[in-house]
Amino acid sequence: MTSIRISEKHGVNPSLSQCFFCMGDKNELMLLGRLPGDVEAPRKAVYNHEPCDQCAKMMTMGVILISARDGEQGNNPYRTGGWVVVKDEFITRNVTPPEHAERILKARMAFLPDAVWDALGLPRTEAETEQLGGRVLKPGESL
Repeated sequence: MTSIRISEKHGVNPSLSQCFFCMGDKNELMLLGRLPGDVEAPRKAVYNHEPCDQCAKMMTMGVILISARDGEQGNNPYRTGGWVVVKDEFITRNVTPPEHAERILKARMAFLPDAVWDALGLPRTEAETEQLGGRVLKPGESL
């Protein structure tokens, strides 16, 4: 059984969970209770790396690529706005050595530095996506 320590200032201290991949709302309410220093929970935050339903669906169709600032390191680099889903063949054709491609295919996502993103000619706007023959999904729209 899980218990929650209630905050004297903020009660159950609710927060909405966001998707790590698209930063959209996951429709999950997190009840954080008393946090260190009895601070108020953020209104929205990423709490895990489980994809939202839409991103999970996209990961079955391809690999999510997210642009990141050049030189950023770690598991969550600064995102610069590029976000696409590419077919597995794109990864095997463009990523070397093959071990890197295999790792990306297994993870179903990767952060790409801006220089690499631009060198591959990946789109940054809806207009660029449509020019390349891609499709931009609107919130709530299914694949």
